[in-house]
Amino acid sequence: MNKRIFAAAAAAICLLTCVACGKGTEISVNENVSGNTTPSGTSDEKNADLTIGDIVQPKEGSEEYNLGSYRIASDEVKFYYDDTVSEDVMLALDRYFTTFQNEDYSTYSSLIFPDYKERYNTFLEKEYQYGFEDSFKLNCENLRTIMKNTLSEEDDSKQYTGDFTITRIKAEQPELKEDETLEDLKKKLFEYFDEVFEMDYYEYVKENSDDIEYISFYIYARGEDGEEHRLLSGYDIAFAIKDGKYYAFG
Repeated sequence: MNKRIFAAAAAAICLLTCVACGKGTEISVNENVSGNTTPSGTSDEKNADLTIGDIVQPKEGSEEYNLGSYRIASDEVKFYYDDTVSEDVMLALDRYFTTFQNEDYSTYSSLIFPDYKERYNTFLEKEYQYGFEDSFKLNCENLRTIMKNTLSEEDDSKQYTGDFTITRIKAEQPELKEDETLEDLKKKLFEYFDEVFEMDYYEYVKENSDDIEYISFYIYARGEDGEEHRLLSGYDIAFAIKDGKYYAFG
């Protein structure tokens, strides 16, 4: 196996470790429901100024009625969440995944927990002779591959690039098993980095953050066929909060 394949595997592990399998119920979205979206290429400045509008209640009988109420962010992504989820988490999810959509490493880098970025870059360079930016590019490819495979399953007569534009994000509190706590889930999410960094990295992040927020989420995106498709569904993610800013991992 060559170094690029090793690095791709590492990037995939990185993304899927810090965006781990969730246990929530899927959002019941008709994948062909239409929705307004902003074109790819959203600027760093626009991302930084994201806001959320007033709640929208779809009209009875409309295509979106069964999806329930939502709010629309200033980049036109529709947010589905209740009062157990903060607006800041929704905006953090939007900013983070939009960087993959737009292949925007500069913004992505600013959203990553600084210590993690430094440590993981050192790990990648030592083990794979590959850097953190390369890992980001591979994760962009991973998400594009998900969309490309979805489209190919529906119509394999066309060649797709995997381009996508995020249209909807739903977030909710994770479902806990019996005798399981939210703290247990947070610790489990960091287990891979405990091993990679040879330390209790979860405790380190706790000590160097104001809080760690953990949430289950679902993301839908429009593909090259003009329709909405499930991109990521039933996953969990953690954000470290420091001085009011939300930092992701992976």
